[in-house]
Parts: sequence; structure tokens; C-alpha cells
Amino acid sequence: MILRLFKQSYFAQIALLIVLSIIIWLPAFIKPYPVLISDSNIFTEFIFSQNLIINPLIGVLLGFLLILTEAFLISYLFSIHQITHRNNFLSGFLFVLFLSRTPEHLGFHPPLIAILFLLLGLEKLLENFKSPRNHNNTLTASIWFSVASLFIPSVILLFPIIWISLIIFLSFNRRSIPISLVGIIIPYFIIAFAYFWSDKSLLFIEQIETIFNSLLSQPKLPGTYELVELFVAATLIFISSSFILTRLGNQVISIRKKASFMYWFLGIGIIISFFSQDSNARDIVFIPFAAVLGFYFSAIKRQFWADLFISIIFVSILIQNYRIIFYA
Repeated sequence: MILRLFKQSYFAQIALLIVLSIIIWLPAFIKPYPVLISDSNIFTEFIFSQNLIINPLIGVLLGFLLILTEAFLISYLFSIHQITHRNNFLSGFLFVLFLSRTPEHLGFHPPLIAILFLLLGLEKLLENFKSPRNHNNTLTASIWFSVASLFIPSVILLFPIIWISLIIFLSFNRRSIPISLVGIIIPYFIIAFAYFWSDKSLLFIEQIETIFNSLLSQPKLPGTYELVELFVAATLIFISSSFILTRLGNQVISIRKKASFMYWFLGIGIIISFFSQDSNARDIVFIPFAAVLGFYFSAIKRQFWADLFISIIFVSILIQNYRIIFYA
């Protein structure tokens, strides 16, 4: 069973994560999808619409390397901050599994880039716990979150978790809000300067209006397959939270605070995913989702049913992805 395999030695888990990720992504290497073009945020047009990646196979390779890097980064962050068990890569595997849930996700696309910057920002937020340099961390985290919003505009709505983290970690003061706002503005200011310098100021204003319109537009309703995904995810969150929340009081204060922050992250991420017109925004939820499930699966002693459930999900996703080899 899969969960038991992630109780092996450190290097065995690394090899297992790589092998399982290759198995999940193998159909895309055999029959690669064209590189997905972002139509939700035209700041990314240069990357996705200028024929920089002509060969679809290169796009698949870039996407695979990016998601694998993020899986290792997630495992490292959650492990070193004691959100999951130390030196455990289960969270990274769950992240790859659910973020590769359909053939359309097997490639190089904006959410993967946005998630990388979110993880860099998340690292700074977690470092704020008892950190004497919290203003520097807050500014850096805000900048990374702002850069992520260039790829998924709805990420801008995720900014309250920066302030929530400061409150939870007792690092909030009167300078926190202006410092974080400066961090938000810096990437957009640099882009605005570049547009004005190239005499395309009207285009920049038009793009900003496009972002605001996408944030205020009516949300896109999930399809049948997406409803199944939501049901499975909700079931896993309910089961894991029922276990974690009843035992969280017995943990040391650092774990309690960081776990609470992850639940805030998860809650706000779910709200954004429901009310965002851009379906790509749903992928950001899988960062805290992997943390919660990683904590739960690495802590429970009787793993048979949980292991069976994850194994069924794994096989279902394989069937879903491998169908592109046999069908046009």
C-alpha cells in the first residue's frame, strides 16, 4: 500500500516520490498535450503565447520538473516546521497526485508557476514564528504572493492570510499592514514602469482592468467530474480534520499555531476557488490540503482503510490520465 511505503528510509522515500510521479506523468510524455495558453491573465502572455516552447514535449518536461520541485519543497517546508512528521515526503506525493488529477493538468501551465511563488512566500510566513526579522519576512512574503498573482489573479484575494499568520504567530504590529502593502505593489510597479518605458501605458491599464473584471465576474460552476473531485477532497478533509482537531491541543504550541494557520489558508483558499471565475485558482488549495492530509496520514496508526482509499484514488487518476494514450 502507498501510505506504508512512505514510512521507509529518507532516500527510499525520495526515490519513491520520483518513481510515482513519473508513473502519473508518463502518459503526457508518450502523448504530450500542447502547452496551455493562459487567457486569464495577459501578463503571462509572453511566456505562454510567444512560441517560446514550440515542442509540446518540452512543455511537459518543464511542467514535470516544476511540480516535482514543488513537491520536494512542500515536503521540506512541512517537515522542518513540524507540520508533518520529520523527513517525510508523503505531503509531496499527495500534492503531485491531486495536482495531476486529469490529463489537462499534465503540462506547463500558470498554476504551477504561481504555486512555486506561493511556496516561497509561505516559507517566509512560517519563518515569522518567533523570528526577530519578521518585517523582512513579511515584505518578502508579500512580494512573492504578488508575483504569484501575476499568473493567477485570484491569488490577490489570498493576501489576508499574511496578516492572519502574523496575528497567530504574535508578530503583528502597526507596521505590518503598510509593509505588506508595499510588497504587493512592488511587482506591479516594476511592470507598470516597463510598460510606460516602452510607451504601452494604455495596454497596462487595459490589463489591470482585465484582472479586476476577472475577479468581479460570476464564478464558473464546476462540471460533473469536478464535483466528484470536490466530494473526494471534502471527504478527506473531514476525516483528517476530525482526527487532527481532537488531538491538536496535545501538541506543542508551535505545531498548534502552524496547524491553525494552515486551516486558515485552506479555508480562504476554498472560498477563493468557489468564487473565482478562473478554474486555475482551485489548484492553490492543494498546498494546505497536502499539509493537512500529510499530517493525518503520517500520524494515524491504523492505516488500512486510509491506505486503501488513497490507493483507489491513485489508480483512478492513473486510469484517467492513461486514457489519452488510447483515445484521441
